[in-house]
Amino acid sequence: MKVKGRHVILSLVLLVSGFLIAISYEHTKQEPKVVQVNDQEWEKDYYYRQQLINLEEKNRELKQELEHKRKEIQNLEKELGGQTETINSYVDRKLELQMITGELPVIGEGVQITLSDADYVPSEENANQYIVHERHIYRVVNELLSAGAEAIAINGQRVFRDSYINCVGPVISVDGKTHPAPFVISAIGDREVMYASINLTDGLVDELINDNIEVEMEKMDEIEMSARVDLERG
Repeated sequence: MKVKGRHVILSLVLLVSGFLIAISYEHTKQEPKVVQVNDQEWEKDYYYRQQLINLEEKNRELKQELEHKRKEIQNLEKELGGQTETINSYVDRKLELQMITGELPVIGEGVQITLSDADYVPSEENANQYIVHERHIYRVVNELLSAGAEAIAINGQRVFRDSYINCVGPVISVDGKTHPAPFVISAIGDREVMYASINLTDGLVDELINDNIEVEMEKMDEIEMSARVDLERG
């Protein structure tokens, strides 16, 4: 009998199928293996798991503490910022008071007023009526202070609210130091305000002129005054 090609192919298919069935059968006869873990390995696994849980818990606690510290730092920064502004304000006020009291030199714009004795004295008997007296100096100083003067000097000597001005013949004594005429009164502050205050119509300048005092006024871009002498020596 002749063997045809299709018979050969069929035989091969049946052979391969039988081989696969046999392998599958042998494989199904084998029982699945159960992996057993001994007590030591189980304890080790449990220990590592607990360590991991503890680390995660510690990490959460550290994050919470970090957030708490960050908020504390922010609050401190805000508090320190407010204190810095307050301190700066105190420092500025201290410097301002030191300038007023003469502990520090002061410089700024202002006015300069010169009071001179009359050039012409008609009678020697009435000569006292033609010279500058302490009342004239006081009038100018008080007017300047009322107009906001921050610092005042007479012939370069600082004058303060407790200064004593006295007329000694043709000279003026300021806190015990004498100054001859003419008397240059310098004031640091708003020059426009002080100039207008001194030069009002029927105001101080007119009063001085009526007292036979020669008056000159000038606005100054910059006036410099030294610190109080007795404080510098002390």
